[in-house]
Amino acid sequence: MNPRLPALIAHRGASGYAPENTLASFELALKLGAGAIEFDVQQTKDGRLVVIHDPDLKRVAGVRRRIGSLTYLELSQHDVGAWFDAKYRGERVPLLEELLDLAQGRAELHLEIKNGTRPYPGIEERIVNLLRRRREWDGRVIISSFNHETLYLVRALDGSARLGYLVGLTRRAEALKEAAELGCESVHMSARQVDRAWVESLHERGRKLLVYTVNEPKDYERLRGLGVDAVFTNFPDLGRLRREPAPGRAPS
Repeated sequence: MNPRLPALIAHRGASGYAPENTLASFELALKLGAGAIEFDVQQTKDGRLVVIHDPDLKRVAGVRRRIGSLTYLELSQHDVGAWFDAKYRGERVPLLEELLDLAQGRAELHLEIKNGTRPYPGIEERIVNLLRRRREWDGRVIISSFNHETLYLVRALDGSARLGYLVGLTRRAEALKEAAELGCESVHMSARQVDRAWVESLHERGRKLLVYTVNEPKDYERLRGLGVDAVFTNFPDLGRLRREPAPGRAPS
């Protein structure tokens, strides 16, 4: 019997077809049937929660301005769609609340907190408080971060939060230990890191293995054979007949 198909999670929306982390990309992912969407959250100078991956605007808007140095009003002046394709000109960095509105009742969300070399003070509390206000999202959001101190803070703020542990360069033993301490339901890692031992170690402990970023059918089939639970992909229709990506295709 063939291993079951790993679930597909739309990485930054349908970012193989539309500019990543934009409302256009998220809407397209939903139209393509995505049951789950992954995205990144940062914080503006005035404390607004915004959906964007990079720490600055260079790649998506051609401007060397850090997200945390701009107010939301300043950030919203920049076009983050035209770099991908001219037809997306006018796309702006969305607020987290806008994505919650768009995806309500339509998909599960994987929220990655970007809190790296220049941490955003209070971002964890702002996210937890927003999700508490949006009761319709109870149990429908998985929070992850490469900054594991951020995950410990989220857990302290919300004992029932669903957490995912992003491995990065963490050693296997340390990752398994911290994921257990945090009560993470899943561990997320690069496809390059995955082997059968990882899958078995996690499944023995009752945790799921989610893998990024998988854009080729042959890689999807390999991971299926290993028994992974889900993959993050720029193409939410992976496994079906796939269209050619637009010229500005998002990086993994």
